[in-house]
Amino acid sequence: MVDAMVLLDAQGPSQLSADFESPADGSVMFVLSGTAWTQNAPCLVGINLLLDGQVIGEAMCFANQSANHQALRSTFIIFDNMTIGEHSIAIGPANTNTVIDQNDYFQVTLIF
Repeated sequence: MVDAMVLLDAQGPSQLSADFESPADGSVMFVLSGTAWTQNAPCLVGINLLLDGQVIGEAMCFANQSANHQALRSTFIIFDNMTIGEHSIAIGPANTNTVIDQNDYFQVTLIF
């Protein structure tokens, strides 16, 4: 049986981290989605997903326009070494072109 937990459902730029209690051991999947923008189009923009301080995946998109919020692709991130217990996740810009502000929204779901 597969189950899911929404770990983070937040508006940027603050509160882009959360602590959670993992109910699973071994292989799990994170689903990352969000929005971001740039002042430097055309360029690649995106967000990183960090688990316990380490980047485990990213959601990216190519921005053709400046100052226009872009929907980043929903990204499924397989992680093989989850342990039961307390962990932290965080979202941050994947590169220097990416801007996150109060008009951007993010969600991280754990599928186990």
